[in-house]
Amino acid sequence: IALNDALAIQVRTTGWMWLIVYAYAFQIYFDFSGYTDIAIGIAQLVGIKLPENFAAPYLKPNLTQFWNSWHMTLTQWFRSYFFNPFNRWIRGFKAMPAWRMMLISQVATMVLIGCWHGITMNYILWGFWQGLGLFIQNRWSDFVRTRYPNLQQDARLRPVLQIGGIVLTFNFVALGWVFFALTEPALSWQVFLKLFNLL
Repeated sequence: IALNDALAIQVRTTGWMWLIVYAYAFQIYFDFSGYTDIAIGIAQLVGIKLPENFAAPYLKPNLTQFWNSWHMTLTQWFRSYFFNPFNRWIRGFKAMPAWRMMLISQVATMVLIGCWHGITMNYILWGFWQGLGLFIQNRWSDFVRTRYPNLQQDARLRPVLQIGGIVLTFNFVALGWVFFALTEPALSWQVFLKLFNLL
């Protein structure tokens, strides 16, 4: 099952729409990770060692770890050549609060990664979705670390937090793929309404 414009229009029920969104999340991972592994294997046959590009991203408990494990070569390139220099530049605006600098840096980076895939409104929205998610996750992590410094040390809570983080991160990423898979914002909006039984 592949999420596409035709399915976005045809599917009527919430359950089927969730199934299609989850199926697409796995399809894009297996497709992309699979042909990356093929490239790595072929390169090894001729004596070239290519870096790993995926490290079980859907098993990561937060969005930062997800992006450190998904398409790692692209993520590292953008971090080195855009995010870090841009972050250093924007820190020159002393009057701007640190949280706003981080928001602008993360959203700008992810929107550029979206545009790397194609210059369409949906790719821009996908980048905005990811950048905003990274910002919220980072602010939340800082808040929890400050207010509840011993939370991660609780052996009983650690597995609950880990599993909860994985589920939340996977669902956030899967919902973001709606923008990635479809061609028009209006179609993406229809899918979101169907997913939450509002249409």
